[in-house]
Amino acid sequence: MNWGFIGFGRIARKFLASLETVEGETPYAFASRSNAHELAKEFPSVKVYASYDELLADENIDIVYISTTNNFHCENTISALRAGKHVVCEKPMGVSSQEIEQMTQVAQETGMFLMEAMWMRFLPAYREAIKRAKSGEIGPIKYMTASFGFRSIDKLTKDGRLLNPDLAGGALFDVGVYPLTIAADLFGWNPSSFTADAQISETGVDQSTQLQLNYSEGQMAQLFASITVTTNKEACIYGEDGFIRMPLFWKCQEFEVVKGEEVEKVAIPFDSTGYVHEIIAARDCINNGEKESNLFTLEESLQSAKLVEKILSTVF
Repeated sequence: MNWGFIGFGRIARKFLASLETVEGETPYAFASRSNAHELAKEFPSVKVYASYDELLADENIDIVYISTTNNFHCENTISALRAGKHVVCEKPMGVSSQEIEQMTQVAQETGMFLMEAMWMRFLPAYREAIKRAKSGEIGPIKYMTASFGFRSIDKLTKDGRLLNPDLAGGALFDVGVYPLTIAADLFGWNPSSFTADAQISETGVDQSTQLQLNYSEGQMAQLFASITVTTNKEACIYGEDGFIRMPLFWKCQEFEVVKGEEVEKVAIPFDSTGYVHEIIAARDCINNGEKESNLFTLEESLQSAKLVEKILSTVF
């Protein structure tokens, strides 16, 4: 398939590097409102458009990868679907449940494929760790922890995207969806109760958020997300008979299964920059005539957005 890129920043470059390793998938065109001229010089073999509408009008493009700022995801996705393009949109695909519902409806109306690019869910090591945890290998799961915090000083200004409410900035949208997703993979998207505390930035977004989630069968999850504090970015899943430790869980390539004095180390490296696996999943779904991926369904995108909404409503 011929891929078009809407938005072209750091993540898009990593996605491009992976795309170039997948046989039959071609980076055909880029659209960027901020650096089209520079991209045209850097990628002479790729079409470069200065407007998104021009890219979407190109009949040679089969599928669009969207990595604009969070506030534009819904608008860009709907435009691409209505232009007859399949869509893979970066997380969070929408900044409200209403946006997810709108995008899903348009995808159904147009018959195009739509997937949220929650790349962690597609990584082989991550999937294996979750599978082993849920298989009963460490006994019934009772508790889990996950943190994702970083500090990027060059972006932490009122003009940067991370702290800008107009660009849907904040810790939960940017990195908090990763801890929430791993908790959901273990216990589901609907905790029976939760408590949330947040440090609010001067610009009015959550810069750090701490969560305690409780589930109907007694399980608990403790999560943390931050765009101002660097954490170890580790997840641990605790069962009655042991635990699974996942260092750098959101880009998982290895994990440990600990049972008493026994420590099993498992390494399953991802291919290229890691985005290969979601690219292949999207390709295979489209080739099979499927309109969404069972590895991250549109219903899950909706449930994720609803949970984020509930959390944010308690901290503001």
